[in-house]
Amino acid sequence: MEQEGQGRILAERLAALSPERRALLELALKRAPAPRAASPRPGLDVLLQEGTEDFATLAPFPEVAAAFSWVLAARGTRTHEQARLLEDAHRELRGALFRSVDLTACERVLGFGGGDGREWVSLARRPGAFRIIGHTSSTRDEEAARERVRAHALEERIQVVTGALDADALESGFDVAFGLEALGPPEERGGLFAALGKKVREGGRLVLGDVFLKTGLAPPHVERLSLPRIEELAIWLTTNGFLVVDCVDAAREMGNFLHEPAMDARLSQLGWGAEDARAQVARAYELMGGLLRGGAAAYLLLTAEKRGGLERGQLEALNRERLTAATAYAELPHTWVYAPAWRPVASPPHAEETTTPPGHCLVFVDQGGLGEALSRRMGEAGGRCTFVHRGEVFRQREDGGYEVPTRNPESFLRLMEALSAAGHVPSHVVYLWSLDVPEPEGLTVARLQDETLDACGGLLYLAQALLTAGASHPASPSLWMATRGAQRADDTGGLPGLLAAPLWGLGKAIAYEHPELDCRRVDLDPRRDHEDGAQALWMELSSRDDEDQVLLREGRRHVLRLARHRKWDWEGEGRLQFKADATYLVTGGLGGLGLQVARWMVERGARNLVLLGRKRASDVSAEEVKEMRARGAAIISLAGVSVDSDLDFVMAGISKRMPPLRGIIHAATEVDDGILVHQTRERLGRVFAAKVSGAWNLHRWLAGTPLDFFFSLSSSTSLMGASGQGNHLAATAFLDGLAEYRRSQGLPGQSSSWGAWTQPGDEAQAALDARMRKRGVGLVPARQAFAILEQVFGPMPAVVGVMPIHWPTFLGGLPGDGPPPLFADFGGEAGAGRAGAELRRELLRRVRLGSAEDGRSAVLEWFRARVAKVLELGVTQLPEPEQSLHELGLDSLMGVELKKLLHAELRVEFPLQELLGGKSIGELSGSLYEALR
Repeated sequence: MEQEGQGRILAERLAALSPERRALLELALKRAPAPRAASPRPGLDVLLQEGTEDFATLAPFPEVAAAFSWVLAARGTRTHEQARLLEDAHRELRGALFRSVDLTACERVLGFGGGDGREWVSLARRPGAFRIIGHTSSTRDEEAARERVRAHALEERIQVVTGALDADALESGFDVAFGLEALGPPEERGGLFAALGKKVREGGRLVLGDVFLKTGLAPPHVERLSLPRIEELAIWLTTNGFLVVDCVDAAREMGNFLHEPAMDARLSQLGWGAEDARAQVARAYELMGGLLRGGAAAYLLLTAEKRGGLERGQLEALNRERLTAATAYAELPHTWVYAPAWRPVASPPHAEETTTPPGHCLVFVDQGGLGEALSRRMGEAGGRCTFVHRGEVFRQREDGGYEVPTRNPESFLRLMEALSAAGHVPSHVVYLWSLDVPEPEGLTVARLQDETLDACGGLLYLAQALLTAGASHPASPSLWMATRGAQRADDTGGLPGLLAAPLWGLGKAIAYEHPELDCRRVDLDPRRDHEDGAQALWMELSSRDDEDQVLLREGRRHVLRLARHRKWDWEGEGRLQFKADATYLVTGGLGGLGLQVARWMVERGARNLVLLGRKRASDVSAEEVKEMRARGAAIISLAGVSVDSDLDFVMAGISKRMPPLRGIIHAATEVDDGILVHQTRERLGRVFAAKVSGAWNLHRWLAGTPLDFFFSLSSSTSLMGASGQGNHLAATAFLDGLAEYRRSQGLPGQSSSWGAWTQPGDEAQAALDARMRKRGVGLVPARQAFAILEQVFGPMPAVVGVMPIHWPTFLGGLPGDGPPPLFADFGGEAGAGRAGAELRRELLRRVRLGSAEDGRSAVLEWFRARVAKVLELGVTQLPEPEQSLHELGLDSLMGVELKKLLHAELRVEFPLQELLGGKSIGELSGSLYEALR
């Protein structure tokens, strides 16, 4: 009797699980030895109850989550951050599952295999007046689901039923039937689809998500998992009149979720021995995760429409084609949105515990006393400082310091020459002139332009001088840049150092093009005095770790990370409408991007657009403007947004003849690309005029005007970095800062950086897309771009980036042993760093321990391969040793990339001038061989 009672309890507990889990547990119990009467298996009740509240299905993780354990999560053991990660992932899964269903047009929805009703309650929260019939096959499930429905006061929306799904008593004619991981055991699956075929109306939709084995790819031993095969799914759908209309494969993401690299240790930690049923379940899921990551299984998010009129052969052919050509989950637009985030971290060990303090430090001293306070701390630690002050002409002061004119690049070169002649080559250079920028409020456009250009110009000319001096010195000094209140850690506090924000973009360009300078950026707390600031900066200087972007607030250290933004508004998709009785201004409105956005705004209801541009519309854009005008939507104003008188004229016209201005799209830009050593203050100024001065002019002019949005558009290189775009990165960093500044004042502000947009049929864009995908970065199709743009208009962070990135490919293409700190969240996918380190060790072994002939040959082959990589020649088109880089078409931007590869992979500094000087590949590899010895 006791055993019968235990059997009933087990049956009830099994019924409480999702069908897939139930099948896995049943398998585990079959394989496990029978329990001895004197020692019954412990913990079975715990296994079947723990985690059932928040962890019912797998969850899509775009990357492997550090320190996350699905085994512990299933037991309810997780941190607040991990719980939020799970919540966001499950919300995302449900949104993706129903992305092809308009629930607002539905009246009746059938949920099957819902267990305790969790998915039904979640669906009932979405917009629409539909009613849900939740079907379950057990009394225990029915009771749990009813309790959940009552707890959420949804009795009028959700009716819970039990019994056979194909019973006549259960109504038919459903608009949608859905189930998540709900296919049940193998012998019931055919009957399940037959019942669904009867219950869904013609034109209705079947929505499901589950794991399926791929034909011919799964190894034989996985049969014990009882997973359905894709070919079976095609037959079930076809037999019952369903046509696949949308199919997404989230195998990689679900495999990331099931990543448990230390399973043995985890099971031991939990006290689960090999014979424990819970350990068997964990092993089964571990096997499933391997199948998903290895490509032998798919996790399909499927929508199929009831199409009774199609001939069976045609229907089956279409279903097989669409199931095997599923869209990768990473191709869905919601996975392309990223946001930079400041994360609090512990301070690294101090120099006294780890390293020697810097010897000679060159300090571009500020006027507030922080540089002098820093010098005192360095002196106490045994270091020494040389001060550089702003001056009218270059000269050496009586105190041993120097004066340098900010706008004279030759003076910075003379400074380095003087230091070298005196034997005072610095180990560190600290740029503090950026601390002297004024606070932004009340500044004219002209004053703001001058101040930002002076701050950036000084850093630019300093970096160029260091690079020139570095050509004759074996080691470059480390370049440090400090600002105060130029970044914003969270939604509290202002941005008094807004005018120094462009230096963060320029610093990114320096770090990207010239890693040998080891450019470090630190934002100090604006609420601390110069003594505290000096102490904090000294701690950074003497406490070295890999972090190159640091923010200090209230005694806490934060580091910058790029993170996915996972708050996609699935319910609000396609519902954004602009006001017909409002005016919207689009700067850069006659350019490609601005014009596309304007046309989309018209489609979404805008009827009063002002398209601002400095140049007349081209023939193509003029035709598009004509179409918008035909709908009463657009006027053109030829004006420069950065010119006060031009903007005054435009705004006066709006106030006299148009509805109130309610939104700004700032898409004005100026392209003047060039590598860092070729940049000048004037070239910075041309780009700043459109972006920086234009944005500030709009901000000042519209003070007090109630706007719905103030939106800036720019290129994704501002987040990711790029060679030859230092002026663009600096200008966009100001736009990012302005968005944060406006939000700190309670005003709307948004800055978004985008990958290149593309239109169907554009051959040039298609070729670019193919090249970019080799690097792991895709283009943004215009249709998806507008879907994302709609989301960006919602409750997003102030700064976001939109980029289709395949992180393993992208990070694998970067030089070095691992990802830069900014991309640390995605480093678990690369795996290329360790391989690169092995290749470097092998090359150095051959150079230093082998014969000269073997070493030179190894370096030559390595160098030819790197040249081919930069030139995108392919492994079968290696350049010949006699060819020069110039005749191969290597330009200055490619030269920078090759220089970065040499530095990152071999720790060798190669002057850019030598790479571009016309030497042959054989000659350059010979120089490289000597440097490596």
